[in-house]
Amino acid sequence: MADNFFTIPLINPVKFYDVERANLSKYFTKHFDEYPFDERLYDWHEPDEYVQPWQTTDIIKLQFESTFDPIIVELIDSYGVAQITLPALIGLPNKYYANTFSFEVSMSLAGVTTGCYRLKITAGSAGPEQKTYLSGRHYITSTPFTYPTLMMEYWHSRFHEDVIFETGIKYQYRLLGHLGFTTPGRDDEKTKDQRYNPTILSSRSFRKQDVFFGDDFGLPDDVIDLLNRIWGCNNVTIDNKSFAANDEFEFFDVTHQKYPRRGVKITV
Repeated sequence: MADNFFTIPLINPVKFYDVERANLSKYFTKHFDEYPFDERLYDWHEPDEYVQPWQTTDIIKLQFESTFDPIIVELIDSYGVAQITLPALIGLPNKYYANTFSFEVSMSLAGVTTGCYRLKITAGSAGPEQKTYLSGRHYITSTPFTYPTLMMEYWHSRFHEDVIFETGIKYQYRLLGHLGFTTPGRDDEKTKDQRYNPTILSSRSFRKQDVFFGDDFGLPDDVIDLLNRIWGCNNVTIDNKSFAANDEFEFFDVTHQKYPRRGVKITV
């Protein structure tokens, strides 16, 4: 059992943290892959906590790569009581990690009572080898948010970011944001005759549009890291329309330097 393997690909739409995590006394930095947002704040930051938004129309899809079995995923309320309990279904063998398989969960939020929740993973049978992970807080509601949100769906045509996309998984991820102005453009090939009159040989029109993520509230670094990974997929939709990233991220301060989140803009 000592060689048991369990990994949560970073492109999953939910960030999980090992409940037994601990920093050695000689290290003071709490990295965002190991610690939730509110535990990473420095003394000079304003107290803050990032809450992931979802609607009851959404489905949380997850994939893990593991030798553990079973893997149980739960949606737990603020009292620690499980409201949804699902076994992760074993899927394709992972040829990139010897003797491991992909495990998937598709958790529909339909019928969930509005409120704050966490997701919990229990990997393996009870015993010293069992692993437990918790997510940050998630707010699930049956009514539209006061502030605009964007539903991103993303997938790749083959193995990517440690995920076996060949299983057909298509991730969903909701976050605060909105679409900005559209800038029309064209890519023309032209020639000029002896009288110097221009003639268009071919022309292709396109649209560029700014997308703002985080809006007035901003995003923590781990969410920005996830966005960067999402745009590395060759299929990304925003509210059911396909887009491709045209530029790198542009960051902007939401309020002032003591506020621990930033807004993000990208041109698509």
